[in-house]
Amino acid sequence: MTQGTEDAGTVTAGYIGLLAPSEPDGRALAEQVAHQLETAITIGLLNDGERLPSEADLSAQLGVSTITLRQALASLRSRGLIATRRGRGGGSIVCGTAAVPVDEARRRLRDKSTEELRDLGDFCSAVATASARLAALRADGEDVQRLRGLCEEFRLADSVDALRRDDSRFHIGLGVAAQSRRLVAATVQIQGELTPLLWLPPAHQSRAGAAAREHAEIVDAIAAGDAARAQALAVAHCERDAETVIDGHLELVLAAPKPT
Repeated sequence: MTQGTEDAGTVTAGYIGLLAPSEPDGRALAEQVAHQLETAITIGLLNDGERLPSEADLSAQLGVSTITLRQALASLRSRGLIATRRGRGGGSIVCGTAAVPVDEARRRLRDKSTEELRDLGDFCSAVATASARLAALRADGEDVQRLRGLCEEFRLADSVDALRRDDSRFHIGLGVAAQSRRLVAATVQIQGELTPLLWLPPAHQSRAGAAAREHAEIVDAIAAGDAARAQALAVAHCERDAETVIDGHLELVLAAPKPT
């Protein structure tokens, strides 16, 4: 499966069309597009300094009018996430990150209920396991090579931001290898919410090594075309991620000052 011209270890703007809103969600279309692009920046799918396609190409890839796209880009520009230059050689460039600060991520994790976190984990598991199973049935050698590169990037990640980015890219890569736009769109949504809660110090240090091994095992199963094993490994991986998030939530709740 070939989409874009990215190298084996990067999911970049070549996949930007996969960010197209898959169905109405009650918000204005421009707001949906802005949210999808902001999430892509948050999780590192779009990188600082990366040039977006032209408005004509980008609107076509996202399946929206140029007017809708311009409204979405204006929203991102107002928040300092992109800069737009006019004229020859111009265009929109990612000029910042939307990474969730650690303190804000801790607040979000503390304030969510255990039931909300379990539900998020269930959603992640449903999407990741479907992606892994379908990838084992549909992926070609190029897909497997790309996934192995993403595994290696995650293994070498040396910061919280890098872990968030590279974990997100791996899971999005599963959806790409599964050849499912809807699974990719769902994964982008999930990773934008989950990874800031999962990769928090100091727990990230103990989870990272195991997660890297789990990623590699999933890819080995995909490479072997073993859909049942890929699915089972993805289930176990997502369960461990969910346990890490819920444990982190409980620790924060117990450590919070008691009202007097």
